[in-house]
Amino acid sequence: MGQPLTLRAALPGLGRLVRRLWPYVRRERPLIVVSLLALYAEIGLRLLEPWPLKVVLDHVVGAGHHGRWVDRVLAALDPGTLLALAAVAVVAFAGLRALAAYYNTVGLALAGNRVLTAVRNELYAQLQRLSLSFHTRARTGDLIVRVTGDVGFLQDVVVTAFLPLLASGLTFVGMAAVMLWLNAPLALLAFATGPLFLLSTVRLSRRIRDNARRQRQQQGAMAATAAESIGAVKVIHALSLEGTFAQAFTKQSRKNLATGAAATRLEAALERTVDLLIAVATALVLWSGARFVLRGAMTLGDLVIFLAYLRTAFRPGEGLRQVHGPARQSVGGGRARGRSAGPHARRARSAGRRAGPPPARARAV
Repeated sequence: MGQPLTLRAALPGLGRLVRRLWPYVRRERPLIVVSLLALYAEIGLRLLEPWPLKVVLDHVVGAGHHGRWVDRVLAALDPGTLLALAAVAVVAFAGLRALAAYYNTVGLALAGNRVLTAVRNELYAQLQRLSLSFHTRARTGDLIVRVTGDVGFLQDVVVTAFLPLLASGLTFVGMAAVMLWLNAPLALLAFATGPLFLLSTVRLSRRIRDNARRQRQQQGAMAATAAESIGAVKVIHALSLEGTFAQAFTKQSRKNLATGAAATRLEAALERTVDLLIAVATALVLWSGARFVLRGAMTLGDLVIFLAYLRTAFRPGEGLRQVHGPARQSVGGGRARGRSAGPHARRARSAGRRAGPPPARARAV
């Protein structure tokens, strides 16, 4: 079974997906624009959140630093006034950011749910229009999973993974710009772990994708076996095939359990790798930044800004981890749609046709 292993191989499919969904997305354009404005406001306020602490450390507790025009303006104010303004700013930034995050999350989630609801309705209508020969070959349970499960997975991707990933990525860009403005050598040192982060993320994400693809195919097979056995339950009882179907379903369920456990271990490994790289970057910044502070090249408040930003600088990795699970699951079994019914179901159907109507006891069951 072929599958795209590289970004270049996946780009044509992504382009087709964007072109297919664009008419639905265009209908929600006003809501998306308002939500994106709220997203930008949230990112700006998140960048400002550690700055009140910097002001207190540099201009209230410390001796101050007058290298930038902002520092010269703050140095002209009374320390008590600065302390009060900093305390008010902490609450104001947090409250405004929470408000912006609320409108951003609700707006984009509502737009995504509307789009995917329309896609689900059209998919169901398309299944109704397909020929009887297609439905004869296809597995009923597998089609049910496509209509209900796959679109649900896409909703999870949009609401719980992609939107946080987008916000984290834009926040990272803003933090990188501020860090380069404050102290370019220290910022470059903080970004030194970036290649390691990218390498480990790509390697583990590829394994997560392959594992989730297998899990999704196994879930489709389980759903198909359950739907076929329930649909032909009278024939199965008449031919005493209950044990055969139960054994087949249990075997598929155990395989799915093992695959799911492996996927969980891979996702946990990716999360722990991100945490370790953040700790390494923080240690480098703390060691080098303290030396810059002792030499007078930067202030203690600047170092606090760096350390606060590093806590969220590589957090796009968490969103990427969330994306790979449901996103790959939602497309993992797509090539299995046209598979014929399972061997046990085919045997039960053919035997039922040869044997005619089931006996009275079987019909009572």
